[in-house]
Amino acid sequence: MSEDKITFSFGANWQDFLKHANERVITGARADIEKWLGESNVKGKRIVDIGCGSGVHSWCYHLMGARELVSLDVDPNSVAATTRCFEQAGKPANWQVLHGSVLDTNFLAKLGTFDIVYSWGVLHHTGQMWPAIENACTLIAPGGLFWIALYVKGPNYQRDLELKQRYNRAGALGKWWMERKWINGLMWKRLKKGKNPFNWNRKKERGMNTYHDLVDWLGGLPYEVVSVEDIRDFCGKHGLTVERVEEHGEGANHIFLLRRAK
Repeated sequence: MSEDKITFSFGANWQDFLKHANERVITGARADIEKWLGESNVKGKRIVDIGCGSGVHSWCYHLMGARELVSLDVDPNSVAATTRCFEQAGKPANWQVLHGSVLDTNFLAKLGTFDIVYSWGVLHHTGQMWPAIENACTLIAPGGLFWIALYVKGPNYQRDLELKQRYNRAGALGKWWMERKWINGLMWKRLKKGKNPFNWNRKKERGMNTYHDLVDWLGGLPYEVVSVEDIRDFCGKHGLTVERVEEHGEGANHIFLLRRAK
């Protein structure tokens, strides 16, 4: 397989994550939505979750009173993971789980527009990030919100890309060894700070945990990056304004909340 064709099944990682998910996961994911949107901006709204992954955030949108919810992902494993959440929620009639790509304009054209278009840490993994962002924008209703997270542009891009390629080329033992090296590093850092090194697999914001976040990072191909200025320039050309930005360092995501003019 050529380097530019190497991809990673995020859905397989999400399915494994759900085996260990509990009420705290839902609570963490919901708190993140409330922090960025507020429950009043979710209740009664039409929402699409592009790259729904585990389905946990879609489930939270449902619990928070979304009028209509569409969850979509190109990875069948992610569709299966989200379908599990959908079934646990009682298969609500106002929630659809679809297998489809943000790069498929014919598929997107059938969905209509939404009050909230949500895509967290997804569009930079499509292999065509800017077309994916533009396609997602077509789903934003007048006055609607676009909440996205994208990997940060920085000087270590080539190094990180090569790391991800090595991980995806490796066999099961090789992947285990690369993960273990990172975990040992995390344990050593905790030990130096006087913390319990064996308590490294911490719950994180948005309902994630350290281990599955690590696998997501190591495996995440395709892989593209942006700067805050890139998104501001993009907004100026597409009728969007920046309502809020949370900037982070390289290796993490910048988080953007954008709004389409009415």
